[in-house]
Amino acid sequence: MKKTLMRMGVGVLRIIYAPFRLLKVKKNRITFMSRQSEGASIDVKMLADRIRAEHPEADLRVMVKMLKPTVGGMAGYCLHMIAQMHALATSRVVVLDGYCITACVLPHKPETRVIQMWHSLAAIKKFGYQSLDTPAGHSSEVAEIMCMHRNYDCIICPSEATGRLFCRAMNTDEDKMAVLGLPRIDVISRHDTQAAARIREEYGIREDKKILLYVPTFRKGEKVRVRELAEALDRSRYELVVKLHPVYKEEGDVPEDVISDDRYSSYEWLNACDGVITDYSAMGIEGALAGRPVYFYLYDQEEYEKNVGLNINPMTELPGASAVTAAEMAGIIEGEYDFGALREFRDRYVTADRDNCTERLADFIWKKSRNS
Repeated sequence: MKKTLMRMGVGVLRIIYAPFRLLKVKKNRITFMSRQSEGASIDVKMLADRIRAEHPEADLRVMVKMLKPTVGGMAGYCLHMIAQMHALATSRVVVLDGYCITACVLPHKPETRVIQMWHSLAAIKKFGYQSLDTPAGHSSEVAEIMCMHRNYDCIICPSEATGRLFCRAMNTDEDKMAVLGLPRIDVISRHDTQAAARIREEYGIREDKKILLYVPTFRKGEKVRVRELAEALDRSRYELVVKLHPVYKEEGDVPEDVISDDRYSSYEWLNACDGVITDYSAMGIEGALAGRPVYFYLYDQEEYEKNVGLNINPMTELPGASAVTAAEMAGIIEGEYDFGALREFRDRYVTADRDNCTERLADFIWKKSRNS
């Protein structure tokens, strides 16, 4: 029944879109579309600001709205999709940072270019077509009905190695890769000492305590195990800060004496922290770019590999910084860190020039809007 309704929904979208296709494409119109959050991501903000500054004549639109699994949320998103249809029909370039229903299921005009600027610098865990028919993925039939990751003219990636993983996950030819990185690289590469001082002062963190930023990946229907890690660490020497995935509905098992932050972004915390703890998140790559020690706490690796799957196994790539138990993790943190291995890991998966990523990607998008 659900799949029948999906097919009907896609058919209705195509019928509604038909009159929009009569509209003229505007050469300078560039539209960013995202459902990753209710506000524009750091990448979208930086690109939009750069394009506006360099090309005042650009007709720039930013359309961001999450698809919430409620009656009101779905009704609101349906109206939003109508606005997306108008943008798709009239934009020269459409930039996405994730799967977008209208961009994938609707036929585009020949002169419209769709750029997939994935919302991550890494593909540590499998996704998209890599995880079809797994407990964590979609079924092959649903992927076919919803035209998952179709219609892309270009896929932005930080390296060929990562780009190949993106292309497999999106079932796309590798010749569509553009190794340009993301604007966030510019932010990560800059160390803001004032931001670090401000965060320490606001949370009252002593200067002699090291800050460990714990950024676990999203686990559908599960709470993050924070308590075991907090109890294993020497809390007189380490301040543990937890940044849960934005789509988490529950805080997880976070003790009261652990900072569970929603005031600052993970990138702001990278300025203040002395080490990053993660698991299957791209924060492992981002922490490495910031020059911070990165640790992989993989307490559920066997189950995660079975249900989701891994493209990059931290236990193999960085065994000296990876652990399964909290006690092992605490011991590794106390030991000497191998920064050489971390740099090799970083350089395998991020080969794009790390200077002025925003400028290069903005120029790339603008040129796409000018080419016939």
